[in-house]
Amino acid sequence: MKMVIAQLLIIIFSLSPVFGQQVSLQKWPAKLQLFPRDAQDSALVHIQGEVQEAGFAAAKLEIYKQSQLWKENTQNLNYVNGTAVFDFSPKIYAEAAEYDFKLFIDGELIAQRDSILCGDVFLINGQSNSHPNAVSYSFSSEFCRSFGRHTGYTDYDPADTTWGISTGQGWCEDCNFAVGVWGLRLQEFILNTYGMPTCLINGGSGGSSISYNLPDSADHLDLTTTYGRLLYRATKAKVEKKVKALLWHQGESDSGTPDAEAYTDRFTELRNAWRADYAPLDKIYVFQIHPGNCGGAQQDYFRNEQRNFKRLFPEVSVMATNGLIGHDGCHYNDDGYLQMASWIFPLIERDFYSRTDTLNIDAPDLLNAHYADQTHTQIALEFDQPVIWPEDSLNASMEDYFYLDGEFGFIQNGYTINDGYTVILQMTSAREVSVVTYLPSFSYNHAPTRIYQGPWIRNFRGIGALSFFEAPVGDAPSAIADHKPANWKLNQNYPNPFNPSTKIKYELPFTNFVKLSVFNVLGQKVRTLVNGKQSAGKYSVTFKSGALPSGIYIYRLKTGDGFSQNKKMLLIR
Repeated sequence: MKMVIAQLLIIIFSLSPVFGQQVSLQKWPAKLQLFPRDAQDSALVHIQGEVQEAGFAAAKLEIYKQSQLWKENTQNLNYVNGTAVFDFSPKIYAEAAEYDFKLFIDGELIAQRDSILCGDVFLINGQSNSHPNAVSYSFSSEFCRSFGRHTGYTDYDPADTTWGISTGQGWCEDCNFAVGVWGLRLQEFILNTYGMPTCLINGGSGGSSISYNLPDSADHLDLTTTYGRLLYRATKAKVEKKVKALLWHQGESDSGTPDAEAYTDRFTELRNAWRADYAPLDKIYVFQIHPGNCGGAQQDYFRNEQRNFKRLFPEVSVMATNGLIGHDGCHYNDDGYLQMASWIFPLIERDFYSRTDTLNIDAPDLLNAHYADQTHTQIALEFDQPVIWPEDSLNASMEDYFYLDGEFGFIQNGYTINDGYTVILQMTSAREVSVVTYLPSFSYNHAPTRIYQGPWIRNFRGIGALSFFEAPVGDAPSAIADHKPANWKLNQNYPNPFNPSTKIKYELPFTNFVKLSVFNVLGQKVRTLVNGKQSAGKYSVTFKSGALPSGIYIYRLKTGDGFSQNKKMLLIR
């Protein structure tokens, strides 16, 4: 009831006193509202009402863009039983520009609303590292919005349905428009790089388990649950079906026994609920938690469960926190959270803003482990991208943090081969090994502190590799492959122009799921040439035009780890 009264008051007080009894508004934008953009980079703003007294001739809507009159539209009033309806649906565009609306009846201003945007919507959820307070980081922009109140564990007041400017607050109860440090940094990146306004709603709750984050099965909008509070805010903001992605940073509270073993099942339940309530929800980004003393004794196992989410769910990408600066064993300083945003932002760029520089923007991940020789003195770790073996740091050596069958101290040194795609672990002597683990759990008995601060396996962009737990060690191949292409590559088709066929060549640096498709200039798929798993190597595919008409066509190579590249070709009959 409080919510309904508040909405009525907003409408009443937005009307001119002269016309307040004669005009009612059923649809009218809220102050500072962001409308999610559609596939045409625009949104319709629905404005609807009725004049309840005869004698008025016309309704006019004026739209201002950056305070300058941009468009206007007039509708004649046609009365039925003494009432005339007006209905405007102007289109606004996704850009760094605010729109204002003024509604007139017969030249008299009766309502106005300012600071309206069109842009993209993202959600953040998890425990304390999902919504940290900014200490030194300071940024604010009218093009970065949020909705409602971040309440942590507090039941949500249904009357809290206002829009506002995003803030870097987070570790607080009842904070209006709080999105946290790295959430605000993401909004800043998107705005500065692409001129795109954003709405970000953060529903994190410090220290919460994944069970606490699950929805009430009987009522997903239950405001006593953290799931219901976030869904309610998105629903009242009218963005719940337009969310681009959800970013999930949670897990320390589930990294002990028995919760670690149940985590994948609980995440599956949560993911399925998100996919239903925020459909279509194109992407989910998961941060693998950092080794530390904030959590349970099965952190190594737990991190591996998170690592495998991207194999279980096609829309999930997993980003490492290994190697981030400023970690205190549980949280990060501002610099660490800002770096966190800088690591995840390129994935968002790739998935939503057509970033072309996508090489090695994902966290390096282990593909397989096997003996490197027939004498069983070396273990080869094959990664999905080139990595760097680090020098000793903080009086620690990288070789001490690879565990063979749960034990340390059997690795003499490490180095890379195959342009960095393969790490070789040189053992102190021949040894039969079943499994290998990278990075410790909650505690370990060969270091002066329980908080692991490096060294780290990283890629050439400095992003830490995902840790892994008890990866099976296979038999040695006849030789370590050294013929892999160094990078992904999609070549220009030849011949071009062509008729009736042309060859498309591409290169894969490692085994991956590959899809090669052809589209017309309208973006409609006309042919799928490859759709399946392929080993590392060089490939050539023939495209036969068949009955397709002359024109420009686009062919696109996509791989399972997110690489995507397009090229154009010309068919001339």
